[in-house]
Amino acid sequence: MRKIDYVLDFCKELGKEMILAGANIERVDLCIEKICHAYGLHDVTCANLTTRISISAKDEEKNYSNRQTDVPPASFNLERLKKLNNLSYKIRENKPEPETLRDLLTNVKSNDFPWWAILCGYGVAMAALARIFQASWQGIIVVLLNTAILFFLSKLLTKIKLNKIITNFISMFIVSVVAMLLYKVGFIDNFFAVLITNAFFLIPGIQMINCARNLLCGNEQNGVIELLKVLLEVCTIVAGLAAAYALLGNLVGKPLVEDYIASIMPFENYKFINYLELTVLTILASGGFSIVFNIQLSDVIFTMIGGGIVRIIYICFRNLMPEYTIVYTLLAAFSAALYSEILAISRKEPSTLFLYPSIVPLIPGDLFYYFALGIVWANNDLIGGYGPNLLLSLVAISIGFVVCSSFVHYIRKFKFNRLLNKNN
Repeated sequence: MRKIDYVLDFCKELGKEMILAGANIERVDLCIEKICHAYGLHDVTCANLTTRISISAKDEEKNYSNRQTDVPPASFNLERLKKLNNLSYKIRENKPEPETLRDLLTNVKSNDFPWWAILCGYGVAMAALARIFQASWQGIIVVLLNTAILFFLSKLLTKIKLNKIITNFISMFIVSVVAMLLYKVGFIDNFFAVLITNAFFLIPGIQMINCARNLLCGNEQNGVIELLKVLLEVCTIVAGLAAAYALLGNLVGKPLVEDYIASIMPFENYKFINYLELTVLTILASGGFSIVFNIQLSDVIFTMIGGGIVRIIYICFRNLMPEYTIVYTLLAAFSAALYSEILAISRKEPSTLFLYPSIVPLIPGDLFYYFALGIVWANNDLIGGYGPNLLLSLVAISIGFVVCSSFVHYIRKFKFNRLLNKNN
């Protein structure tokens, strides 16, 4: 095989593994380009999607080659992403023999947490979110019960290899039935707080934000694909609730989602103790999701700090300009991206490692849930009341990410091109 074939084979597999672990497309493209140029390839073209890797290049002798492969659904193993990122740095610096590249990739092993640690991470995150959504202590207990059900059910359905859409419907149907039955016996006073919290186990929140980001930064094909997937997945989650309600509606009566929303204390009425509790809960949620994303304990403290910073900035600017949702959400998202980029540069690790857990406070999963519920139940009040806020939140988060990450991206690109021109 020629050098170009070894290099492109490696880049194809590396890009696939990075996307699987949770990398965004811009990071994958830049990583592939840098490795190809390190080995003397030029005219490098990356047409990568979250579902497919497609790269091509030419070598010094003008030989052309290309590679393509499909990408399975991402599993967000950020510790593995960290090691893959470190491998790409080592390869660019040391330039090992091209025929050894695949072996180097094969030897990358991630220190995955055992299943019980992941379950504990989910438990901490879901309990914190339940309290953020003002669930009672009884409601938190039911959330934890449903979280365990969802965790083991997801493992079972993954082994059966069911489609994600079907998996979401079955999972939400089962936990909805559990919540409604416990509501019927009087253990909880409202099952919507429980189900909205448990929906975060299933809602593709990171993909939701990434699709808006891709649409805004010129990666429309990826954005549209992700948007369609997110819409289908969330609608099937809500359809699971609707099916459970159709089955048990006569038994549980008609507790409307509007009643639950009306019962929540308005943000404007919060006092210092409420803000303090909200910040602590956010830090716990970020820490819990860090374990779920398989981030090792040495990095978890940074992700928890990031979640706290984002929540504090969100609270401060929301109190200063309560009417401007897009402004205070954008500033909070920008702070999350800036914090992540600073850590990524100082620690030479992917910014995604710190960004995803830190933005937990900003993911508008509840708004998306209400909006999808309005679509499934043909409730115009829910659609009109939460659709605009959902759109504003997604746009604001995406702009905050794009402004910060694009600035850092172009700085890196400029340095890379300057180094490339200097070597030529």
